[in-house]
Amino acid sequence: MNIGKRIANLRKKQKMTQEQLAEKLFVTDKTVSSWESNRTEPNLEMLISLSKILDCDVSYLIYGDNVKSDVETEIKIKLSEKEFKELHLFLKENADFQGKSRQEDTYYEPMYRKFINDQFEKGLSVLEWLRIGVRGNKKILNYKHWYDNKYCDEYEIEIDDAHNLDKIFKVLGIEELVVVDKIRNKFMYLNKYEIALDQVKELGYFVEIEVKEYESTPLEEYDSLLKVAKGLHFPLENLDKVGYPYHLLININKRIN
Repeated sequence: MNIGKRIANLRKKQKMTQEQLAEKLFVTDKTVSSWESNRTEPNLEMLISLSKILDCDVSYLIYGDNVKSDVETEIKIKLSEKEFKELHLFLKENADFQGKSRQEDTYYEPMYRKFINDQFEKGLSVLEWLRIGVRGNKKILNYKHWYDNKYCDEYEIEIDDAHNLDKIFKVLGIEELVVVDKIRNKFMYLNKYEIALDQVKELGYFVEIEVKEYESTPLEEYDSLLKVAKGLHFPLENLDKVGYPYHLLININKRIN
């Protein structure tokens, strides 16, 4: 999908004509038509104005699907062992197997910026997570900031010197919270969704579905995820909104108390 097609699609979702969009931008309808047919492209100033009017990111207008490398849209659902095994059999027959791996994630929290606060006590979602994940021979530093439990900004970088990073964390007062240890079987479904079957130590069985090919906004993709999950008969009543580290911390608190 090119920039003109993205502008046209977003305009139609806003139920605007080319003339109405042109009026808001103080340009002619011929200019909008030229953009949408890809004869010309809007300059940066116009892209910023378009993003506000069409309710999207500037980066989405420019790069489209490729920009989603810093955005993650996913859902996670708790499964029984029976549901887990049945889903595994279904995916083996109807999806593309991507591999099996053990993943160990260590979660951290800065002393000066509490990720776990009163939301934790009330059983509500945690908005931020900072972790170091082990992926084979690689260690990845990852930060997520969630929006309404539906999608998140995600940034990550490979760590070349984990020992020195640990020293930096200590100097900055970034403390270890909990370690999540899981076995993951990963599948690609419909060439769009990554489905991960997780067996998490101390927590049990989960399925995680993530969008890998974006065709619309993160919120719209989230709604599509729910439809896919419903179509596959996933127990949506067990939708998890807090994440593995939260559950492990709850277990730790129970043992302490």
